[in-house]
Amino acid sequence: MPAMRVIVRKIMSRIDARYQRKHRLRPLGPALHIGYQRYRGPELQFADGTVLRDNELIGMLHFNNASISALGDGSMQRTGFGFARLMRESLRMLARSAHDDPELCDIRVYHGITWLPAHGNVVGFESRPLPATLRNRIIRWYLRLLLWTFAPASRTRKRAVIEPRAYWLTRQALTQNVGKLKG
Repeated sequence: MPAMRVIVRKIMSRIDARYQRKHRLRPLGPALHIGYQRYRGPELQFADGTVLRDNELIGMLHFNNASISALGDGSMQRTGFGFARLMRESLRMLARSAHDDPELCDIRVYHGITWLPAHGNVVGFESRPLPATLRNRIIRWYLRLLLWTFAPASRTRKRAVIEPRAYWLTRQALTQNVGKLKG
């Protein structure tokens, strides 16, 4: 790994750890962390009929960058399959926690932002591109930096098209679809 990337990874890992503490994120399986915040925005309706209203508490999903980068600097396919395995495990844990964990029992909608293209329909994720605003341009830059720093496959770092997307997952969709996760 080039020296500059090693240095940036150490800095970004410290920033990531500080961010996790500040926002009280907790691990949720090997690929995700979860936090909570109030939704601020227009009313959203999802495919399963769930309606999200302004000021409702939502679960915020964040990738566990350290565990993802630990997949190693292999091929895109190998690291992609490894990442998918970690995500399946984390989503199964989310489904169990949504039912059993008192902190998650009242959360009806989960949200995250990532650079990954639209996918995850089998689990019930709904994906929407972020509008072109200054804030979202900053998010794009930050996602590009995270990808360069933590993505294990060099081809992923080189070929990725960074278009930030909002991902939404309702508790109902997760509960109905978690059994469809293979592996």
